Amino acid sequence: MTTNDLHKILSHGEDTHTEFKAAKKKVPADFYDTVVSFLNREGGTIVLGADDKGNITGVEADAVEQMKKDIVTALNNKDIINPPVNFPIYRLQDEDKTVLCLKIPVSSQIHTHAGTIYDRENDSDIRIEDNTRIAELYFRKRNLFTENEIFPYLFMEDLDENLFEKTRVFVRSVNVAHPWLSATNMEILRSCGFYQKDIHTGNEGLTLAAALVFGRDQIIQNIVPAYKLDVLVRIKDLDRWDDKLTLRTNLIDSYIQVMDFIKTRAYLPDKFYLEGDQRKDLRELIFREIVANMIVHREYTSAFPTTIAIYNNRVEVSNPNKTLFRGTLSLDNFNPYAKNPNIRKFFSEFRWTDEIGSGVKNVHKYLWLYTHSRPVFVEDDLFRTIIPLIDSVLGEEKANVFMELVGLDKSKLNEETISAIEALELAPEYAEITDYDELFFKKGSSWGKKGSKYKNLRLLINSELQFDDFKKGSSWVEKGVKLADKRTLTILKLLLVCLNPQKRDDIFSIMDFNSRDKFREIYINPLRNEDFIEHTIKDKPNSPDQRYITTEKGRQFLGGFDV
Repeated sequence: MTTNDLHKILSHGEDTHTEFKAAKKKVPADFYDTVVSFLNREGGTIVLGADDKGNITGVEADAVEQMKKDIVTALNNKDIINPPVNFPIYRLQDEDKTVLCLKIPVSSQIHTHAGTIYDRENDSDIRIEDNTRIAELYFRKRNLFTENEIFPYLFMEDLDENLFEKTRVFVRSVNVAHPWLSATNMEILRSCGFYQKDIHTGNEGLTLAAALVFGRDQIIQNIVPAYKLDVLVRIKDLDRWDDKLTLRTNLIDSYIQVMDFIKTRAYLPDKFYLEGDQRKDLRELIFREIVANMIVHREYTSAFPTTIAIYNNRVEVSNPNKTLFRGTLSLDNFNPYAKNPNIRKFFSEFRWTDEIGSGVKNVHKYLWLYTHSRPVFVEDDLFRTIIPLIDSVLGEEKANVFMELVGLDKSKLNEETISAIEALELAPEYAEITDYDELFFKKGSSWGKKGSKYKNLRLLINSELQFDDFKKGSSWVEKGVKLADKRTLTILKLLLVCLNPQKRDDIFSIMDFNSRDKFREIYINPLRNEDFIEHTIKDKPNSPDQRYITTEKGRQFLGGFDV
């Protein structure tokens, strides 16, 4: 952005896409209302250091850097802006006066400031609390893809010619007659949807997807400054890392470098199997799907980094996400959906990605051959993928024992709920225990110690119980009664049931509790207050589609992790 651009904006005045705020020494209190309203509507520009009429009032020079730091910190704080975001802050000088300008993109997600949704109407930020308007906002966002945002000042010279040549090499290896081999760079961009015209505004140019796939590193960092991909090996040093790869580069090289790291530096076992008459590398098949889907489905306007953490017994991937729902995916309940359809289409030309939804299915198929375990996919603001390198999830037999221990009637559960319980991840110290008595006795001790700090839950585990006495129980139900009091067993049962999202009436039916008001007071409210369960539709508590789901914190507690 230049000073000439600034004067054009100021002369145009405030409207749906433009806001001026006088700010001498600190960020105005209503600044983040406007940030959220622009994110939720159509994007816009905020000028700090100008009055409502477009006159430059200036930001004091000695306050500029602190204001920039305060803004960046707030944009990355979920308590202020949720989901977090990031975008450039431009410092411009007009004669002796300094202004700060922020170009805020439209987001594919719904954002809140301090828990409140704002929308933009004319030149005002409107607080949205009505359920009908919230539903309209979600509907408007449904088919919005931030990869299509047009950057009118992004030019061909900002792209890396070498990446176009790499593209031709990759497509030639797949199809020697591919049309891109004889196409110009611009023709490739247009065929991918990376050069577009917005029929609503008339804007025409290269998109965010073009920058991410073909952009020079400096251009990418300017457009999405928070974008980062970390690969961490945490086998010996769990607090930091044994080895690390950090990338802020284009998506083509990101895929290549991550796959090379996994093959050469991640200490992941290399196993092969015969599919027909072809010898296939299971490690490559699994992580090809993981890495490619991580890249093509990331929400690139998010301030969260993408992280791949490699442990001795599992790999965990955390990826910023445009949520469709919240909860654990299974092969039977997920609806495939391309978060960045043009980027996905581009990578499919190399056969780095296949048809929508194939990634989840292929990982399930090949991981069973690789480690005889099942992956876990959790849809949330951060899409989590857990790849066990040993059988580190409950599995069918342990899940059955767990349900019996807490008195949960399996016959009342649907297949999705049973699958979610079987997919519960165990902490490393429990994953390799084969003796079920030892496993659940130690887990009981863990629930007692870790749960003691959550006073609202009032968990009571029998700390005097000896292992030999625990083993003497004639059934798992009897062992559960020895291990914990009724209230604690009910809390564990409720957390298990809600591993798959459940409507309130279904919970009451499964739990066999007569007084609904008492059940909410004794169990649901304390668990919500401690952030162990939550609503799936947070902004519409009375929605007929509302469900309860065990949070990541609740899952970690059940699995014996530190929370």
